[in-house]
Amino acid sequence: MKKVLSIILAVSVLLSLVLLSGCGSENKNKPTIGIIQFGTHESLNNCYNGIVKGLEEKINLDDYNVEYVNSNFTAETSLSQANKLVNSKAKVIIAIATPSAIAAANAATGKDVPVVYCAVTDASTVANFENMTGTSDIPDFEAQLKLVSAFFNKTDVKIGVLSSTEESSDDIQIKNLREAAKKYSGMEIIVEKVADITTVDAKVNSLVSKKVDCFVNLLDSTIVGKLQNILAITDKAGIPVFGSEIEQVKNGCLAAASIDYVTVGKLAGEQAAEIIGGKNVSEVAPKTMENETFPCFNSSVVEKFSNIKVPADYKDLKDVIEK
Repeated sequence: MKKVLSIILAVSVLLSLVLLSGCGSENKNKPTIGIIQFGTHESLNNCYNGIVKGLEEKINLDDYNVEYVNSNFTAETSLSQANKLVNSKAKVIIAIATPSAIAAANAATGKDVPVVYCAVTDASTVANFENMTGTSDIPDFEAQLKLVSAFFNKTDVKIGVLSSTEESSDDIQIKNLREAAKKYSGMEIIVEKVADITTVDAKVNSLVSKKVDCFVNLLDSTIVGKLQNILAITDKAGIPVFGSEIEQVKNGCLAAASIDYVTVGKLAGEQAAEIIGGKNVSEVAPKTMENETFPCFNSSVVEKFSNIKVPADYKDLKDVIEK
């Protein structure tokens, strides 16, 4: 009886290995779509969800091996992941956020692997790379500062901004933010540069010590990835943070003139699908999400600040907290 059981067990194991081997072979035979996400936070997650949605509307994803990787906010990791996808001759690489896009562009240079960027705020940072297109997200700082001024009911607001040296688009964002601030009497922008994620807390405390009235987030994945650390300090100091997207507001920021990152991702997914379908990259024009924001706020966060009032006459202001 034991001998029979042993034979049955051996046959079962062998069949399992054969089936697994068959699945692996089938998967390897499928063309690869690579997706590199620079790190995990809600804005980038929404980009990813939009990308999948855009792809699904144009192609059958069951016919492809979708290889998703996350760089955990490290540019060197993005480059390693991109090189691996290039070496595996991916059909296309979709890179979410500027550091991953630059890494993918460098890895694919001289290789026959197209790259589609998503949520690259300053498209000029990737403009010199060939075989590349994508979707940019330009923040509407005029809308953002209008919202800030409305919540404080004054224009002379002292605003703290955190900027990561890993985000090459931050400089143009800060320039545009300062230009927008000139339209408001007495408004001041104070910037602290963050070399890496380990120094975020120190830079937040530095801005707190400079007595800023609030923080305004850039479209900076490194900074937004540390949002909970930032809020722990700013809440204790009694300083509100204005986010750059609705998910940040849901997670503790006061308000935002929000970009719809699902739409940003969906556009990039559609671009990738066109390339997979046979179009040359040169035939797929870059796209920009610009001045397409909607205002939102978190009523639970408003209650924390005695000097903040919800502007009663602000049109289309959405409360992210369901009543």
